[in-house]
Amino acid sequence: MADEPELKTTTRLKVLNPLLMAWAFIIILLSLTVSWVVFSEDPEAIPEEPQLVETVTEEMAPAVVATETTAEEPTLTETAVSATAIPEIQIDEKTLSLLDTQFPLSLAPNENLLAKGDNGMKPVQGPDGLIAWKEYARPYTGSESGSRIAIIITDIGLNTKSSTAAIDDLPGTINLAFSPYGRNLQTWMDKARAKGHEGLLMIPTEPINYPDNDPGPHTLISDFSARDNLLRLDWLLSQVGGYVGVVNHMGSKFTAAEEALTPVLEDLQSRGLMFVDARSTRFSMAARIARRINMPRAMNDRYLDNVITSEDIQRQLGELEKIATTFGAAVGLARATPLTIKEIALWAETLQDKGIELTPVTAVANRQPIK
Repeated sequence: MADEPELKTTTRLKVLNPLLMAWAFIIILLSLTVSWVVFSEDPEAIPEEPQLVETVTEEMAPAVVATETTAEEPTLTETAVSATAIPEIQIDEKTLSLLDTQFPLSLAPNENLLAKGDNGMKPVQGPDGLIAWKEYARPYTGSESGSRIAIIITDIGLNTKSSTAAIDDLPGTINLAFSPYGRNLQTWMDKARAKGHEGLLMIPTEPINYPDNDPGPHTLISDFSARDNLLRLDWLLSQVGGYVGVVNHMGSKFTAAEEALTPVLEDLQSRGLMFVDARSTRFSMAARIARRINMPRAMNDRYLDNVITSEDIQRQLGELEKIATTFGAAVGLARATPLTIKEIALWAETLQDKGIELTPVTAVANRQPIK
């Protein structure tokens, strides 16, 4: 191989030049990479983002992008906030008028007006002359000389929907009568008083056609002894607390039987309760006996929904207005049915223009002539 001629310089360069170029390219890339890492900005040196002009609510945060405030770009304004704000609730005059009557009454029952009986706690007169019919009464500040009407809605506690409607949709001046056979009666009483309603307890009493028409297992019976009826009364009075008095349920036979009725009214009077005579018969002796024993009393003048039609309910309410205008006070009884509640609520709105006041039943105590 010594005889092989030596390659010329130009030829050697042509062979080696591509390899040198590849290495040079790699070195340049490495240099650029190192330079970029060394001289790039430190993340911790990035200036803090400008805060929003206004505080953004949690609900709005995902939809808002923080931007620096400049003369060209608008800041986050009230317009952006109002786009997600809850619309203002509009309350009409009718609703406001109803809410004005539905203020909470005092908490009940008062422990000073309770004593333990065989079936639970039952009402008694308290110390210093404290009595239930005044302690649990809705305060009355109306005219002493004007015409008054009291409305009592019965059967509260038997049906959830109807009981709720009576409590929520009727003026607080209307009384609610609780069935002793209802469930969760104290809860219903508490809800009623929270909306301003006085409470009464319904006392089942014997009708003429008993037992074909049976008010329930604890009905007071005219042929029973006073002791037996008082034992039944003890159970009835213990079912709920905080009522101003009682109203008889049915009772066309029992309320006409003076001998059977008298010890029951005397017991109720000794407990500081008011008695409302439902007047299921024109021969009822209840109001006369109550007056004789100095017991606060009221009497039903009209059953408002014996016929459940709008026309008949409004006609009976019109009769109540005439009685109140003539005698100064009137009382009406009705059941907790959807139509009855609706018609009474509509009627109640018209009374102010007629010069008649819708009052709790305690505000008509002893104001009606005994018929």
